[in-house]
Amino acid sequence: MTSKLGITVAVDLSSESAVVSPLGQLTVRNVPSLIAVARRTGSFGYGLGVVVDLRSLTAADPEAVTMIRDSGWQGTHLLESGPAGRVRAA
Repeated sequence: MTSKLGITVAVDLSSESAVVSPLGQLTVRNVPSLIAVARRTGSFGYGLGVVVDLRSLTAADPEAVTMIRDSGWQGTHLLESGPAGRVRAA
């Protein structure tokens, strides 16, 4: 799997939230970059609730998703596609 990943951060100060949306293929090689962006987004100092939305990925290595969960990232939600396209929040 090619490790090309783009990351978009949308911040809404009025609702005190931010959405981190990676695009492309999430792998164990590029997941540290995603975790770093999510942590930096949460550290802006506005008390932002951070959501990492994995639903736009073209592919995700299950081990990479586990790495996000096990990273100690203190965000609000991790949205991912589950079986049959359902969305799960962790």
